[in-house]
Amino acid sequence: MTEAWAGGAPPRRLLIESQGCDTDDAGFRRDAVTQVLTGHSVLLFLVQDGVVLALPGSDDELDRFQGRGGVLAADAHSLAQRGLDTVPLRPGLRVIGMDEVAGWILDPAVQAVWH
Repeated sequence: MTEAWAGGAPPRRLLIESQGCDTDDAGFRRDAVTQVLTGHSVLLFLVQDGVVLALPGSDDELDRFQGRGGVLAADAHSLAQRGLDTVPLRPGLRVIGMDEVAGWILDPAVQAVWH
């Protein structure tokens, strides 16, 4: 259950992004950057329409997030539904299933926020 998370432990903060590239919604991704900058372990999980952000160069905030040590993952099923499972994705992005995310959500040590 810990494949996408470095160190073998679940993420302390799990942010779930279900929305796409609308620049008006970049605040959630900026929050992810702030969490990483303040020393929190953060995994940002892209699901549903949010998986379009898995494409290289799609979002400057995600560039900052990854550059500052945030872990970025995307839902395998959502990628396949949108035909993105065969195209190049952001370097360092991890493709995982919802079963792993569900385990984290149910873990009382994990703080999850869904956008």
